[in-house]
Amino acid sequence: MQARLTAFVPDHAAFTRSLGPGDRLRIGRADDCGLRLEHPSISRAHAELFARDGRWQLVDLHSKNGSFVEGARIDSAVIDTSCWLRFGDVHCEFALLDGAAAEADARRRSERRLTATACTAHLDAIARNDSADDASGQSLPDASLRAVAELAGCSRGFLLVDTHGRYRVLAALALEPSQMIGREFAGSLSAVTRAIEQRRPVVFNDIGGDAWPGACASVVQGGLRTLVCLPLLDGDRVLGAIYADRREPGPPLTTLDLELLEAFAERTALWLIAHRAREDLAMVPPTPLDWNSILGERMLET
Repeated sequence: MQARLTAFVPDHAAFTRSLGPGDRLRIGRADDCGLRLEHPSISRAHAELFARDGRWQLVDLHSKNGSFVEGARIDSAVIDTSCWLRFGDVHCEFALLDGAAAEADARRRSERRLTATACTAHLDAIARNDSADDASGQSLPDASLRAVAELAGCSRGFLLVDTHGRYRVLAALALEPSQMIGREFAGSLSAVTRAIEQRRPVVFNDIGGDAWPGACASVVQGGLRTLVCLPLLDGDRVLGAIYADRREPGPPLTTLDLELLEAFAERTALWLIAHRAREDLAMVPPTPLDWNSILGERMLET
């Protein structure tokens, strides 16, 4: 019987592992673990999950904070149905998959890559246009935001850009300014702040009632099921951020999703860098030492 393990680490995309007969998955913080979970509650070698005699078994490897099946701490357990596991403070969904479900899983991954490829081609087409608009008048910031929202399965979002030390909204999707200052947005704004300050993506996946520590509690109270915030970087410099969220149920954001989303963030950052360079050049007044003047004088000498 095939299976899938999805690990939900706070502030990170979900880690997924597909398992088949004969597989043995070690879970922990050590580099040699098949599922490496960087979280303080996880031991270096925390637990092992493997199939034996057609049934899945979970064995705790004398971890400090324990392994749990549906909330009950175990030393070892046979798992013969889909259920929730917990390693330390990290919740994991264990799902048994029949042949059709395994094929659907693989098809979904393939479709997401195809969608990402199509969105990338669309962004590149807009970026090649000097006006930064395609034939329909859509700007690259708008297209980038919509691509991120589509891949993340989100229904709303915004794109922030640093303009002379102050952030302003360059594009928005299904959001009005008044919706971005209310109580429901408090937690998600803190996620944006963390993404900018720490220069790394921040991801939240609601797993059904367990409020994550810290600022994410306000995200749960606001009814959000998923959010992602991607910083736009030029080296160590933060150019802005792309944020998207949803209230509707849906599949979690995984490390594969985050990989695709970060590619869009990189493209948007490159466009911002190029766009600002053009703006800076346009603001430089002509001088006797500009390149056209020098080139013109040399041509006169010849």
